[in-house]
Amino acid sequence: RMEEYRKIAPNLDHEGMLEAFDAVVKMSLTYMSQNLDKNTPLVKFKTPEQLRAEIDLKIGTEGVGFTAILTELQKALDYSVRTGHVRFFNQLWAGTDKAAVIGEWLTAVMNSSMYTYEVSPVFTLMEMDILKKLRGLIGWQEGDGVFAPGGAHCNLLGMLAARNITIPTMKKSGLPPNQSVVCFTSSHSHYTVERCCSVMGFGTDSCLEIPVTMPSGKINVSELDRQMTDALAQGKIIFAVCITAGTTVLGAYDDIDAVGDVCQKHKVWLHVDACWGGHCLLSSKHRSLMKGAHKADSIAWTATKCLGLPQQCAVLLLKKPGVLYSCNAMHEDYLFHQHDEKDFDLGDRTLNCGRRVDAFKLWVSWKVYGDKGFEERVDHAFDQAAYITKQIKSKPGVFEMVMDNPESLNVCFYFVPPSARGLEKGEERSEKMSKATTIVRRKMQLEGKVLTNYSNLDGVHGHFWRHITCNPGATKEDMDFVLSEIERLGADL
Repeated sequence: RMEEYRKIAPNLDHEGMLEAFDAVVKMSLTYMSQNLDKNTPLVKFKTPEQLRAEIDLKIGTEGVGFTAILTELQKALDYSVRTGHVRFFNQLWAGTDKAAVIGEWLTAVMNSSMYTYEVSPVFTLMEMDILKKLRGLIGWQEGDGVFAPGGAHCNLLGMLAARNITIPTMKKSGLPPNQSVVCFTSSHSHYTVERCCSVMGFGTDSCLEIPVTMPSGKINVSELDRQMTDALAQGKIIFAVCITAGTTVLGAYDDIDAVGDVCQKHKVWLHVDACWGGHCLLSSKHRSLMKGAHKADSIAWTATKCLGLPQQCAVLLLKKPGVLYSCNAMHEDYLFHQHDEKDFDLGDRTLNCGRRVDAFKLWVSWKVYGDKGFEERVDHAFDQAAYITKQIKSKPGVFEMVMDNPESLNVCFYFVPPSARGLEKGEERSEKMSKATTIVRRKMQLEGKVLTNYSNLDGVHGHFWRHITCNPGATKEDMDFVLSEIERLGADL
């Protein structure tokens, strides 16, 4: 094979470069194959001190060359958490989309930037077509959109667009004097909404939280309407309402349909953070979770979560065309020339100048698997959530659900340790369950066979398990394994 490489790329055959590329391909394929083997440790946990002793992190004056670096590359693989492992359930993303990995490799090789058509002609058209397809899933016939580096960034772009539409003079002149500007969001919304208010100069106090209705975890729509009415009566400017399709902890979908009506009534911009839950739009069975999505003005979504694409791959979608350009464009002629393809220059829609090509890996994956393949992936994730929920409920006294019937891929529950099983419900029992969660989770991390996470939430006592079922390689056997491991590791508590 090396001889074949030398024929293909004779000008790269020096200093061990071709051998290094060949070795990295082997490492990558081996790594992805091992992720499908349930006997492969998911993590070989080491403390920061131990890890520094294992890997030579120092950068010297003289380079080590391609051959020597391979040892350190292998160590990086060995001691990193295998997020592509079939028993990784720790975050709101998991698994490895092999088609997207191919797109990611080629993206790095080409090293393009998404600001102008003249630099990225192919990727510009791919991005525009994917955005159009995504808008179609929402029900928008036209609109705007852009890929951005992460869901938090997309939320910021959406809220900036809302600010620009609500207070058009602010881009140039800043906030008018003696004006109180606020936005409304759910008390269970992602923390980036509050941070966006800080970044935009309004301050975190301008982010007003509406309580949720428990146990559903959805925003209280009537209370939202009441507080918006009061704010407007007080002369405040409401620049946006930000709700969530798939909250971080409970996975709850706010009622977009009802909130959309409230926002239309008050003529206020509606932004939907669907970074976690937007995948439901790809499934005919689960699309109704985002009923009324067409009433939103902007929607953020990430393909790296339920679909398992490599980080990062996030989009902001808008109902009206031209909003992002009017909000962010600075018209720098050294970069954005007046040429025949100027309408295909996407750079002025974002906060970035140079911008990584994130659309390509999504295009490759979607092209390989098609609408049907993506829908099957989403449906599989929902099926796994339903299965493990059923298994948890089949063991009353050992496990307890936080939310009886989760509507998303977040399955939140308590493990009741043996020492708490004879106790009446109350503070002592709850405290034991909370402590058991963190103790068992640490044991799980150190053993490295499986990894799922825990959380806490206002109105819910202590720490509980938050199990995420978006791993495309996971099976019912893996769901059972998670529960049996928790029981095994907590048997002495």
